Amino acid sequence: MGYWGTVVVARPDGLLVDQDGIGGFGYRHRWLRDLGDGWQMVETTGWKDPPDLLAPAGGLATSTGHPVFAAYVSDGDCAVMATATPDRVGPLTHLWDTDGPCGAYRHQPRGMPEPVGRTTDEVVAELEGWSAAAGLRADATRLHAVLGHEHPVEADDLLFALVRALGVTRIGRTRPWAVALEQRPFRWITDVLALRARSEAAYRQAAVEDGEEPDEPEAPWEAAAIRLDEELWASLYRPEVDVAGLARRAERLRAEYDVARGRQPQPPDGPLRPENPWNSGRVWADERATD
Repeated sequence: MGYWGTVVVARPDGLLVDQDGIGGFGYRHRWLRDLGDGWQMVETTGWKDPPDLLAPAGGLATSTGHPVFAAYVSDGDCAVMATATPDRVGPLTHLWDTDGPCGAYRHQPRGMPEPVGRTTDEVVAELEGWSAAAGLRADATRLHAVLGHEHPVEADDLLFALVRALGVTRIGRTRPWAVALEQRPFRWITDVLALRARSEAAYRQAAVEDGEEPDEPEAPWEAAAIRLDEELWASLYRPEVDVAGLARRAERLRAEYDVARGRQPQPPDGPLRPENPWNSGRVWADERATD
């Protein structure tokens, strides 16, 4: 499977993952990078992607007082981008190509309009203006080259090249995590229980909207799984977090789920270990770094 997710570039007051408005793009802020001169990049996803980029970009620009660039990538095949300043939000633009809506993927939430066609020159002019408003210096030649690129290059690779062409100092290495989310018991929550709980809630909501009675009521573990999932992701860049306490909660919730399903609870997974950068994907993510 290719790259799925949203890339956001902004100049926050502290960490971008803690900035007011960043949650509009998603809540699974996996990778956080420094781009130099106060600029940061976060790679994030949500529960019901694709997200609306326009409203969150405008909100984040208002929150930070600086321009915002955001793009959502679909399976590494193509993307959409949006730029914003505190007083203006640009149009949703398809990448690659820019001349019309996508023929393969849905790039906006259902019911929202898809990107309109634009010329490469129009998009380059927009990005140059964004860069100038950000106090950066875009490379127009590189922007034209990246925007005019054709497949089979991965869209996410082109997107990182586009960010560099906006004039940022560097693409930094990913910041370390406080919680090794790729390991059990945390992975059991983020990759299994929370997703299952959100799916069950969506099925019940769809049944209600269709005038039907849901097949099953909400199980006691569902809300707890969603809360813990959100807390785990929010804890990634907080070194003071009680990791052992989070692990105990995850173990108890997994046991509660097993009992609710009529199964014998599984034994604890053993002592917590440091993050494995190969399993977490950090090794691959840091291949994009320029320093």
